[in-house]
Amino acid sequence: MRERIYKIRADLLSLKRLRGLNLGRKLRYLANAIVGEVFRIRLFGSLGLRLVEISLTDRCQCRCIHCYTAPKAEGDFNTELTTQEVFWLLDDIVKIGGTEIIFSGGEPLLRYDILDLVSYAHKRGLVVRLITNGVLLNESLIKNLKRAGLSWCSISIDSPHAEEHDRFRRYEGCFENAVNGLLLLVKHNIPCSIIAVARKEIIYNGELEDIVKLGMQLGVTVVRINFPVPIGRYKDLDDQVLNLEERNEVRKLLQYGIVTMESPKEETKCTAAVTKLNVMTNGDITPCVFVPLPYGKIHQHKLSEIWKAMDDYVKEYKIKGQCPMCDPFLRGKLFDAIEQKNLKF
Repeated sequence: MRERIYKIRADLLSLKRLRGLNLGRKLRYLANAIVGEVFRIRLFGSLGLRLVEISLTDRCQCRCIHCYTAPKAEGDFNTELTTQEVFWLLDDIVKIGGTEIIFSGGEPLLRYDILDLVSYAHKRGLVVRLITNGVLLNESLIKNLKRAGLSWCSISIDSPHAEEHDRFRRYEGCFENAVNGLLLLVKHNIPCSIIAVARKEIIYNGELEDIVKLGMQLGVTVVRINFPVPIGRYKDLDDQVLNLEERNEVRKLLQYGIVTMESPKEETKCTAAVTKLNVMTNGDITPCVFVPLPYGKIHQHKLSEIWKAMDDYVKEYKIKGQCPMCDPFLRGKLFDAIEQKNLKF
């Protein structure tokens, strides 16, 4: 009964992300969410693309063992989109009916213009979300983010224990900053979530469930659990990919109403290129942050054209229950496509 009550509470709190939007934008968002998250149908027009994740930077204070942006995090940062380019992108998202964006990275709070970007997106009628490691969050910044129009903030937690979380992230004090950030977000009534990667070691030692319980103690809206994907620093580490038994073990945590995940059932297909897409720091547009297959650049193609072209991805690479990058055969096909650049517009 407690879990059911918590689920109802989480659902109601989730609607707070719509504050500040006019009635028309709210109704469009809800319609988009139902079509995309419940039925997972790929459409065009106002009920098509719902969510765009924008990687603002590959810079980050942490060096997480499972980081999907590595080795770019140690590379050249001169390819980051400018403030004006992000503004143009946001205009394009609104133009084709998108209703929600996520600013991620790297660490998006390292962008000097983050408040301007949040404010512009909010004024354009978009639900604005942010994914951060929590290192830079403090009360003043959180107040300013809320004032600018931030609708939701997610913070990554890799262990319920400070020492282990900091070791995994290779940044001392990261856990304390992350937890304090979540408490401040709750205090200032900003819907927030924990993002946790279901690594095998924390499945078997019980820490993944403890992260869920930590989220409940802190009062977060949602705990989002992602399956490990062999990309970035996990590249070619197929032993980190969960098998069916392990995926189903993680799904048992859905009994806590606070928990969400991309594939809650084995027959569930992900929403990449169905309701969402990803924009990388250099302007490449891919189906997802975990799938580095570019379908064009924001500088060269209209977002509507790229969205139509991604229909091929849905037909060729979708599998049930997990990411196609976790399947060695499909991963090989994806890397071949990246090499050949055999893309049509």
